[in-house]
Amino acid sequence: MLVALFSLWNGDGMRDLLSWWGFGAVSLLLLAGAIVLISRDRARAKALVLSWHAVPILAFMALCLMSTAWSDYPAITPVGCFIQLATATVAVGLCLARPPVRLAALFAIMLQATLVISLVFEVAVALSPAGQILPLWTNYSANVPGAYYWSNGLIFEGGRIQGFTANANLLCFQALLAALVTTTLAQAHVITRRLLVPALLLDLLVIALTRSATVIIAAGVVVVGALVIGGLRRFGRRGRIAVLGGSLGFVALVALGSSRIAEPFLRLLGKGDDFTGRLEIWRLVGVLVKDRPILGYGWISYWAPWVDPFRGLVIRDGVQYLQAHNAYLDIQMQLGIPGLLALVAVVGSVVYRALRVALTDRPLAVLPLLLLAALLTQAMAESRLLIEGNWALLVALSVALPLPQAVAARPHDQQILSSAR
Repeated sequence: MLVALFSLWNGDGMRDLLSWWGFGAVSLLLLAGAIVLISRDRARAKALVLSWHAVPILAFMALCLMSTAWSDYPAITPVGCFIQLATATVAVGLCLARPPVRLAALFAIMLQATLVISLVFEVAVALSPAGQILPLWTNYSANVPGAYYWSNGLIFEGGRIQGFTANANLLCFQALLAALVTTTLAQAHVITRRLLVPALLLDLLVIALTRSATVIIAAGVVVVGALVIGGLRRFGRRGRIAVLGGSLGFVALVALGSSRIAEPFLRLLGKGDDFTGRLEIWRLVGVLVKDRPILGYGWISYWAPWVDPFRGLVIRDGVQYLQAHNAYLDIQMQLGIPGLLALVAVVGSVVYRALRVALTDRPLAVLPLLLLAALLTQAMAESRLLIEGNWALLVALSVALPLPQAVAARPHDQQILSSAR
C-alpha cells in the first residue's frame, strides 16, 4: 500500500533513482497487484466502477481512447490511454484494499515520510562533494540546465529544495496535502493530537523551503473552503444562503484586487510577473487550441517531446516543457470542446457529492472536498491532475464517494473509526 502511494506521488524521484525502465517495472508490478485485488473482490469493484457516479470519469477515459481516430499521433495516443487506465486501475485497487479511514491514515503516513526523506536527502546532497546530484543512470553533459538536476543542494543557501520528489512545486503540494490530511485525521481522533503539532511544523518547514506560489494560493482556497463548510454545517437554510453569498462576495473582491496584490505577492516569493513563464506557455498552447478548437490534437497526457506539435514548442533556459501548466487548457488542446465538457462533468459530479458528504457527520466528512479544492486549484497552474498521484486521487474520489442520498453516517464507518483510534 505505502509503496503504491509513494510511487504514485513521487514519480519523478522514482525515475531519477531507478531510470525509466526501473520505474516502468515497478509500475507494472503495482498494476498487477491492483488487478489481483480487483479480481478477488469483483462484487465491490463492480459496485465502484459500474455505478452511475463513475459514469463521468469512465466517459472521459472513453473519449481519450476515441481520440485515437483523429489523433495527430495515433501511435502515441493508445500508449497515453493505457497509462491513464493503468493509473486508474491502481486507484480502484487502493480503494478496495483498505477502508476509507485507514486509507487516509496511510496516505498521511506516506506524505509525512516523503517530507522527512526529502529533508534528509537534501542535507545529504548539500554536504556531498559535488553539492548537487543528477538523476542516476543518465549521461548528461557538464552544461546541464539546473532544472535537469534531481537536487541542486540549496537547502543551506536559502534556495528552493526539490527533495526526493525532484520538483519543488510538487514537494510543496505534498506538504500541503500532508497538513490537510493529518489535521483532518486529528480532528476525527484517528491520530493523537500530540502528533499533530510536530507533523504540522514539518509540513510548514517544507512549504517554507519550497515556496510554491500555486500551493500557497491552494492553501488559501482550502482554508476558505473549510470555513465555508463550517458555516454551512452550523446554520440552517437562510444561514447557508448568507454564507454562500458572503463567500461569493469575498471571491469577487479577491478577483477584483488580484491585479494589485499579485505583483507584490509574487515578488515576495521570488517569482516573476509572468508566473514563471506560464503566460507564454498558455499563449503558445492557446494557439494550438485555436487551430483545433473542436476535437483537439488527440490524447497524449504529458507531451512526448519527439512528437509534433510539442517538439520544441516550449523551451525556456534550455529546458523543454512537456505540459501546458494548466490541466483545463491541456485537456482542451488535446480533446477539444468534448474533452473540456467531459472534465467539467467529472469535476461537477465529484464536487457535488463531496459537498453533500461534507455536510454530514461521517468520519473525515470534509476531507474529500478539501482535497478537491487543493487538486483543482493546483490544476490552474500545473497539469498534474492528468497523471500519477493527482489523477489516481481524482479517480478514487470519483468512484468511491457515496451517492448524495446515502451520506448518513454508517455503523461500519464508526466501527473503523473506533478501531483506528
